[in-house]
Amino acid sequence: MKKIIFAVTVLFYCLLVSISSQAQESIKVPQPVQASFIDHFKTSDYQRWVAVKDAFVVTFKQDGKWRDAYFMADGEYKGLGKYITTDLLPVFVQQTISSNYPNYEISELYQYECMTNGLSYFAVLKNDKHKLTLQITPYGDVTMSKKSKIGENKISTAAMAANQ
Repeated sequence: MKKIIFAVTVLFYCLLVSISSQAQESIKVPQPVQASFIDHFKTSDYQRWVAVKDAFVVTFKQDGKWRDAYFMADGEYKGLGKYITTDLLPVFVQQTISSNYPNYEISELYQYECMTNGLSYFAVLKNDKHKLTLQITPYGDVTMSKKSKIGENKISTAAMAANQ
């Protein structure tokens, strides 16, 4: 449960950073975190950091693609995430969404590869009244779901990945 809460929190803060450019100015990234980022991603064109409790998320561009990398304050690399489109979802994930949630429309998809828990997909589904956030394994198993009324809770899928 702690991992899920951590992931939700980090994904939420990633969304906030993408909206607010002022957040970048006040972030002081520790040297071990910066060194770990450089070790893992030597060639990145742009970096924007977000601090979340005792962790850091960096959004960066590499080879023309935007990614999010997750690090603990001591520099431990936790995982890599990116927003994706439906055509990049595994067949089992597509089947789970279409068969179990036919009254919902996909509004956001996020792929997260965690060093400890492996690959997960986060899907935000919406209908007229509700927003549903799911964490799904590559085999189509839903490992977490959160339902809220539209406009009630604005948590990004990128924030949820950090809890893994």
